[in-house]
Amino acid sequence: MKTAAKVFIIIGMVVGFWMILPLIFGGITLSKMKTATKKDDLTTWAVLTLLFCSLLGGIFLLCCKDEDFAPVASAEIQE
Repeated sequence: MKTAAKVFIIIGMVVGFWMILPLIFGGITLSKMKTATKKDDLTTWAVLTLLFCSLLGGIFLLCCKDEDFAPVASAEIQE
């Protein structure tokens, strides 16, 4: 779901490039998605993305589970 949300947010940013709000909210949401550890960190940004950037991207972001945002352990940390 997280990947689908990213794809639709990027599509919404590309389609609405001539308006400022999709670029702002889409960019902030994509950067917050990288650092989020649970869904509650993104609920506000998901609603703003739903309204101003991408309808499908916002819906997918709201439907994501906490497991989608779990930090991925890299090989360097484990060693």
